Amino acid sequence: MIRIITFIISLSLLVILALPTSAQQFEYQANQDKSFKNEDEFYQQLNKEIYKEFKDATYSVRRKLSYKEIPDALMTFEQKTGRYFGQPKKELSPFIHPDRQVYFFASFVQTRDKEYWKYTIVDAETKRQLEGGNSYHNYENPYE
Repeated sequence: MIRIITFIISLSLLVILALPTSAQQFEYQANQDKSFKNEDEFYQQLNKEIYKEFKDATYSVRRKLSYKEIPDALMTFEQKTGRYFGQPKKELSPFIHPDRQVYFFASFVQTRDKEYWKYTIVDAETKRQLEGGNSYHNYENPYE
């Protein structure tokens, strides 16, 4: 009797844990089969209250990619701008399908005494901002 109960519980857990991603309920479903504007066209039409690159940016990124690629894109941006300090990759939202097409925009500018970063993730289909962030810190030139 105990073996049967153990078998039923084990089988139930296996079925629950083995649910494919497609069976999960996402607020933003996969849309990899749809076609959207390239990143430069989308940026030109984007509401600048949502995101605007820094004027005279030292480094900027505009990319259209799937949501699952965001952690790598953000880490690459941080590495190229000197903001990456070995922190773990950003976790994906459980409400957005990993194959959802999004736009990733990021901008960095360095002035004489400050450094500024900002990024945003905009849904390609709804044109809504999904995530974003910004920061700055004082810059001390090690060569002066």
